[in-house]
Amino acid sequence: MRSRAANFDRIARPYRWLEYFTFGRSLERCRTHFIPRLIDPRQALVLGDGDGRFLAALLAANPRLEADAVDTSASMLRLLARRAQSPNARQRLRIQHTSALSFMPERDYDLIATHFFLDCLTQDELDSLAARLAPHMAPEALWLVSDFRIPTGPMRWPAHALVRALYLGFRLLTGLRTTALPDHAAALTAAGLARIAHHPSLAGLLTTELWQRTSEAMQEYTSPMLRPQHPNSAKARAIDDPLPDPEPASPSLPGPDPGVYHREPGEPPPIEREAPNSVGTASYWLRDPE
Repeated sequence: MRSRAANFDRIARPYRWLEYFTFGRSLERCRTHFIPRLIDPRQALVLGDGDGRFLAALLAANPRLEADAVDTSASMLRLLARRAQSPNARQRLRIQHTSALSFMPERDYDLIATHFFLDCLTQDELDSLAARLAPHMAPEALWLVSDFRIPTGPMRWPAHALVRALYLGFRLLTGLRTTALPDHAAALTAAGLARIAHHPSLAGLLTTELWQRTSEAMQEYTSPMLRPQHPNSAKARAIDDPLPDPEPASPSLPGPDPGVYHREPGEPPPIEREAPNSVGTASYWLRDPE
């Protein structure tokens, strides 16, 4: 959890152990869950990565990736720089000591990552951030989100209590003023992204999600009842309608179908003759003239 007004320098060093003490390695597994799917991006923007464990792992897994790391905490950024030990990682890492809310991108990105960062923003701040960064995302770029959520079912009220306790703890330790989880799905959807994958954990308390920038055509194509799909894929073209129209019932007729010939009682059978047409010959059932 990070914020423009909060000061995370004082918890930078114990941050990892505070996380392990409260959630074990669940948050770490959340951050790294989708790394195997991030080997293609070449330019990444990582906002509020904390002590840099995710970005260090990503730079090691993707040796051609270059990344901008944005954070208001100088201590967190120093820990990130020390962790970036993979080949040429230091040369591929650009550190930006500033707020994500005022950071102005100088390039387009094919990956944006926000792990346990958006929960420190108000809804207005998140909406503004998503709208400002979306134009700097390359076509089909990804936005990776890991965050807390309030699940449905029996975990709903325990999750509410835990999230409130976390906000209170971070207010005491860092001065964070945010008090409620914003709706990142609404902000990203409004910015023109669609969720293409997600992985919940800890009974739904945590979620890690992949969102992708989409064209207006894809947004219109994707029904809210379907998983987002790329319209150019064979699977997307062949997708079934989730609510097909029912087959209309055949109308009932009070008597013989007037479009079908019926013999009258005592009438001789018709004679089959062939008549030419533009293709060849066709058979017609004709009645003898009287």
